[in-house]
Amino acid sequence: MKKILGFMQFGNVGIAAAFCLTLTSSLAQEAEIKNAERLIEQDKKKQAVEVLKKALTDFPNATQLHYYLGHSQLVAGDTSAAKKSFEMGLEANPKEALNYAGLGHIMVLEKKIDQAKPLFERAYKYGKKDVASLQAIAEAEINNKALRKNALEMLNRAKEMEPTNAKTYMLIGDYHLSENNGGATASAHEDAAAVNPGIAAPWYKHALLFKRSRNIDIVEQDLKKAIKIDPEFALAHKELGELYYLKKDGENAAKHYKIYLDLTDSPAKDDRFKYAFFLFMAKDYGSANKEFKRLSEQPDVTSTTLKFYAQSLLQEGDLAASQKVFEQYMKNPETKLEADDYSNYAVLLQKQDKDSLAAIAFHQSLALDKDQPDIVQTLIDYYFNKVRKFKECSAICREAIKIRKKPYANDYYTLGRSLYLEKKYPQADSAFAKLIELKPDITLGYNWAARSKSQQDSLLTDGLAKPFYEKVIEIGEKDKDNNKSELIAAYQYMGSFNMIKQDNKIAKEYWEKVLALDPEDTNAKEALKYINASTQAAPKRRR
Repeated sequence: MKKILGFMQFGNVGIAAAFCLTLTSSLAQEAEIKNAERLIEQDKKKQAVEVLKKALTDFPNATQLHYYLGHSQLVAGDTSAAKKSFEMGLEANPKEALNYAGLGHIMVLEKKIDQAKPLFERAYKYGKKDVASLQAIAEAEINNKALRKNALEMLNRAKEMEPTNAKTYMLIGDYHLSENNGGATASAHEDAAAVNPGIAAPWYKHALLFKRSRNIDIVEQDLKKAIKIDPEFALAHKELGELYYLKKDGENAAKHYKIYLDLTDSPAKDDRFKYAFFLFMAKDYGSANKEFKRLSEQPDVTSTTLKFYAQSLLQEGDLAASQKVFEQYMKNPETKLEADDYSNYAVLLQKQDKDSLAAIAFHQSLALDKDQPDIVQTLIDYYFNKVRKFKECSAICREAIKIRKKPYANDYYTLGRSLYLEKKYPQADSAFAKLIELKPDITLGYNWAARSKSQQDSLLTDGLAKPFYEKVIEIGEKDKDNNKSELIAAYQYMGSFNMIKQDNKIAKEYWEKVLALDPEDTNAKEALKYINASTQAAPKRRR
């Protein structure tokens, strides 16, 4: 200002005005550059590019703006546009160091190191006294192991020139990170935060460092620091959302991902899916389904999106819509159907009382993975209890017996009954024999074995069921209340068998035992009536 006043005192008003105009222009350019850098931190890469394009329109002679535009385009993934911006900058000013550094950066990324080196040499020649140029060279060279040492030299020079420039320390951190030196990386980030406490980027980068070692507590603290400093630091919200996902905190994961998506103009392809999934994880199925629906309507919808959309609709209770989406998922060309897919689909069908279709899906699941005891049991129950298809039931029972680590008595029980109801009595005998082997102290196996033998000896002439009913009586009489029906059946058989053998005395004892348990049993009453009549008639025949 004193210089400007001096110019005015000596009549150099025109020179002073020109100086003021240049200073104002320079400050305006710097403001636009900082604005673009902040937009990149908010993950608004497209907007940053537009801001710098406008700045170049406003300040066409500011050739350094070509570099910042190109750098933003490079960050946005548009290498071709970035290269064009750097070249246009050099056409306007062949001595602008930044644009040489920008072109060198592209050569490094394309692994054209021999072409990159002379570009960096020119950048250093014209910009060795400019911190921004040294930073640009270093940022590019860090990406190549052979050039990395030179990058550190550039940054040390920049630090000597401006000891309080936070960007230099952050780039030093990037250098040490590329060398896998975690301690030095962390120190550089902390130095950047110390020289400029008002910026969030150092804490964000510090968090990324500790994310590599899965130190979740420090990562969370750092990201919260970054957001406290700058609530619109989009990438910090994104990382925090993914951190909460790892902590199985769906509500906070969705919350921070929503903030990120509201801030960014450059979301990755799967970012909206992640947000929908976090909502699903938080059990906010209504909100999740709104997101999944939008994603499902895209021509390139992924198989995974459809899978979770179907599950989310199921959780919300919209079964018909869930089935429709699930079938869309199953037909998707990229879907590689697994056993779980069929079993989940089967459960969905069950909830709609479509049991026959569910059974088909369960069988498809078992075809891919036989070792699913729960599904096998579901099919056993379905075939035996619901649809009474005993042939299918006996087949699935055998599958159950194969896959159990330890055989279940109930598998043999249901297998035996299925075979019995199919009238395959000898096979049923084998199943009941295994049931008796596993449960020798209860009446169940003996009772069913006796029933099967009775069907093979319907006239009771061979007494095939006799030893089994005798075991029923032996075990059952120890607890008559809990074995009443089995004991009645056993007593009835023994009574009938002894009547056929004309041993009415023993027969009478068994029929009386039946009446003791069931005084209204008509078979027992008729049998005793017959025995009593026979006993009374016998002496008359002898006279």
